Amino acid sequence: MKFALTFFCLFLSINLVAQDSLALAEKSYKEDQWYAGISFLLADESIEGFRLNGVSQSFSIGFIKDISLNNKSNRALGIGLGYGINNYGSNLSISIENNDSYGFSLVESIRLVSKNRLVSHFLEVPIEFRWRTSTATTYKFWRIYSGYLLRYNFFSRIKPFYDPARVINEVNPISHALKFSTGYNTWNIYFEYSLTPFFKSGTQTNLGTPLEMNSIKIGLIFYVL
Repeated sequence: MKFALTFFCLFLSINLVAQDSLALAEKSYKEDQWYAGISFLLADESIEGFRLNGVSQSFSIGFIKDISLNNKSNRALGIGLGYGINNYGSNLSISIENNDSYGFSLVESIRLVSKNRLVSHFLEVPIEFRWRTSTATTYKFWRIYSGYLLRYNFFSRIKPFYDPARVINEVNPISHALKFSTGYNTWNIYFEYSLTPFFKSGTQTNLGTPLEMNSIKIGLIFYVL
């Protein structure tokens, strides 16, 4: 009899713990997500003689791991890894010297300025605080995500209108940015401000104009579970 009573109490305790764990699991969830963003690039045009022309755009894609910060999981920390491309159209060009070295220059011709492209490929690590109205069974919800981006620019080239493309090394390899996105369901407005100048310190044109350029991105970002 004593053994049966002990077994019953043990069984009841395990059952209650299991029910509590199940109830918590039903409330708790993760929003691990793939993301894809497309944005227009704006740049600081305070550089004397510099101007953007044509359409400058950015594209990125990646995955973010969701870490819940409360039992309801409507607040979380997101950490991810992604890949992207920045593509500027501007009047920035290069001039090739006889010894195969090059220098930056600013084209004055209105007809040619939009043909010059500056392309940079990068890896990024987004870290963001996530607030949302989702539940474990709701897949369409409002969200506000804000945070920080660490980027590694691993390949950059410039393509003048009248010359072959050339790989350049003057782009800062490591850059930092602040990001913000908000929206409902899959569609979200995206904003990003770069904290790091695009070019390394000391980079200048052939006329001695410093190329101190920071970028702003405005566009859309899509989250898919």
